[in-house]
Amino acid sequence: MSNAENKTADAKSDARAARPQGRSLLLLTFILAIVFVGSGLVGHAPWKLHEVQSLEIVQTMAESNDFVVPMRDDQPALETPPLFFMTAVGLTDKLADYIPERDAARVAGGAYLAITLLFAGLLGRLTWKPAEHKNVGRTGAMTVLILIGTLGVVWFGHDVTTDSALVAGVTVGLYGLLLLPRSTLWGGLWLGTGAGIAFMAKGLLGPAILGVTALLMPFLATWGGLGKQIRGMFVGLLFALPWLAIWPWLLYQRDPQLLDQWLWGNNLDLYLNNIAVGTPQENLQWLWAILIMAFPAWLLAILALIVRPFAFFGLPGVRLALLVSVVGWAVLLTAEAARPIHGVMLLIPLAALGAGSITRMPGLIVAPVKWLSALLFGALALTLWGLWGYLRFKGEVPEIEQVNAVMPDGYGFAFQPILYLVAAVATVLWLWIVMRFRSPKPSALLAWPAGVVMAWTLLMMHQPLVDKLVAERGMVVEPSIGVPLALQQPEQAGTVASEAEATESDSEAEPAAEPAATP
Repeated sequence: MSNAENKTADAKSDARAARPQGRSLLLLTFILAIVFVGSGLVGHAPWKLHEVQSLEIVQTMAESNDFVVPMRDDQPALETPPLFFMTAVGLTDKLADYIPERDAARVAGGAYLAITLLFAGLLGRLTWKPAEHKNVGRTGAMTVLILIGTLGVVWFGHDVTTDSALVAGVTVGLYGLLLLPRSTLWGGLWLGTGAGIAFMAKGLLGPAILGVTALLMPFLATWGGLGKQIRGMFVGLLFALPWLAIWPWLLYQRDPQLLDQWLWGNNLDLYLNNIAVGTPQENLQWLWAILIMAFPAWLLAILALIVRPFAFFGLPGVRLALLVSVVGWAVLLTAEAARPIHGVMLLIPLAALGAGSITRMPGLIVAPVKWLSALLFGALALTLWGLWGYLRFKGEVPEIEQVNAVMPDGYGFAFQPILYLVAAVATVLWLWIVMRFRSPKPSALLAWPAGVVMAWTLLMMHQPLVDKLVAERGMVVEPSIGVPLALQQPEQAGTVASEAEATESDSEAEPAAEPAATP
């Protein structure tokens, strides 16, 4: 073999070693995703106001067996269609012998989060599949890892809310839209199904974003796939029709005024007649919220366009990710009814786009990110494990002024072995990744998503403490554009869920508190 051939072989070997690859990366991604989805899914009180409202509707629907009109406080709650609540009620019946009703509703949110991660991985792989020969790596797994490490998914991903189904539907629809040039039938199936799920989850917002993107996408498509895309859109419409028609027809049969209230009052009028650019201060606050929610996905997306400048012209998936991002964020920025949680669905295209930057990440960036992750999550792990150890073996709060200022009065330690075992596994896995994958190889970036998963499991290890803090200081109220996060006392959130929370709060106030339900 000549020297030139040896150098070429060495270069290819170095390129393969410079990135995580193969089944090991898929297995690692699967483990991190399962731990992330499962941790904190059950066993704790509601922490946010919209969770209380959703749980009230689920309980009322389970008692009345009325799946057409969601009810709260004996009044129609037509802010959203009933798909998420129907899913939660169905799981409540199936899991009634194993977990409480409230936790079964949380399992519905976890199921939709799992669907989101699955189809986000498929979308990321398909986005960069034509460029596999350019060493982009396993972009499907990387897309999932980026999503897990994105702050918006961490903050909203486990919430009991209809938006979890909205995000899943939009992700499925985007995958179908990108699949259209390859397969009219399967692309149309997933496009229509995703649009239908998004519609039955939140109304017209998700299907509108998918629809506008679908109408604009043929102008950016390659010439060979244009015909299939157009035919696939009609196929998608056929698959979406049952989702779009059955429930509104049943609602109309129940009472035409209910349909009018939902369609105009909570959808068309809410978005079409409340379009406003906003003041500069509100726009800056909303932009800041976007940058925080989408971190680090938006940074990686920008980097992907820098290190692969010709991807926009050669890859339809890259054009789709950019197009849906522009359309989606434009809708949210101009709609007064938009809230930060609606932006979670737009993290999917950013993550898929950012996955193309990982294997070309410069070593000057990889090393600082890896060690910053190690220091940040290492300090967090030492703090939370130290607090757990002190509470476990001392049975009292540490005599530290900063800790006493945060800890609730009368908090009793509750031993929850399953949560501690999961947290220990996540910690060991993070340590192994930090020690195993070293910079400047891009695989060292695994320290960030693994650190996020570890931090989440460690927080869930202190579920009873967080429940007590929420019970004392109130729940997080989801803000609108330009409005900061606020707290609302649990008794103001709703009668059914607040009574349950008050009962749990009273039981935890005793020094020898019983542990909360474990997953």
